[in-house]
Amino acid sequence: MQRVSGGSGPQVLVFNKHGVGHMVRVDRFPRPGETIHAREWHFGEDGGKGTNVAAALGKQGIPAAFIGRVGADREGQLGKEWLEEAGVDTTHYLMSPEVKTDVGVVIIRDDGENMVIGSPVHPCYLTLAEVKRAIDDFPEAGYFVSGLEVDQELPLDACRYAKERGMVTLLNASPLLKKPAEPMEYVDYLFVNELEGVELAGTGAHENRRRTAEAVWQRCRPRVVVMTLGSRGCVLCERGECTFFPSYEVTCVDTVAAGDGFLAAFTAGLVWGLDHGQAADWGNRYAAVVVEREGAILSYPALEEARRLSANLKACCICEGV
Repeated sequence: MQRVSGGSGPQVLVFNKHGVGHMVRVDRFPRPGETIHAREWHFGEDGGKGTNVAAALGKQGIPAAFIGRVGADREGQLGKEWLEEAGVDTTHYLMSPEVKTDVGVVIIRDDGENMVIGSPVHPCYLTLAEVKRAIDDFPEAGYFVSGLEVDQELPLDACRYAKERGMVTLLNASPLLKKPAEPMEYVDYLFVNELEGVELAGTGAHENRRRTAEAVWQRCRPRVVVMTLGSRGCVLCERGECTFFPSYEVTCVDTVAAGDGFLAAFTAGLVWGLDHGQAADWGNRYAAVVVEREGAILSYPALEEARRLSANLKACCICEGV
């Protein structure tokens, strides 16, 4: 049974990575062995997937809490400031001197496409017992959002526990280092991009994206697969039935963190009581506003601004291969 918060506490719990990125803008990506000059280089404009989602939820007016452990360093402090400015509960945003906060490099091309180099893979700084205690501390929360950036196995165990507690579970299968060994019936919404979809499907690329999403659903067995298609939009697959939701026509400046913004907006839609098709459309609208701006976590619009800027957008008609 889904729990809906009737109080003022967090309604969404986010358990995923916090990190801080160097943002590098280039005319084009370098070839192997080539040195090029950046047009711009900034530090501290990008958070990890967990920080991004939690902050974007807060900016949309959704009471959210972040679960994670970071370093007691400059990078960790930045994350705390970003989250608290967005209204996110940081009770379980733990800063420890024995931990070093992850950093990464985001390279952004002129057309808005990007490449990301993250920190080396390492075990999560939290234990499952600590994550469970954090979940238990928010009994009114009805939604649990996690992802594989923080670890490959722990988020799956955490989703299992959250599901047992009656929560709606949303999992971002990125970065996908290995295929989950078992079906994920405990995941309500499994988010993948096209590359992750092909990897999880295990059948090679399909010309028709719906077939890829259907293959992911057949193999992983979440309630719903949400496969994002970049500038095309997204496909939702439930019980093998797939539906396409187009994106909106905008001038793309920067695609960094657009997927995290989509996930946050989709989750916000569910909290508001939208069905998942309506939530997908709101996710596409919110992401459309995000890609028109430079930056990542600092580019997320507040709710009323996002509604105003997306109200009159025209849906894209790009549907080849969908």
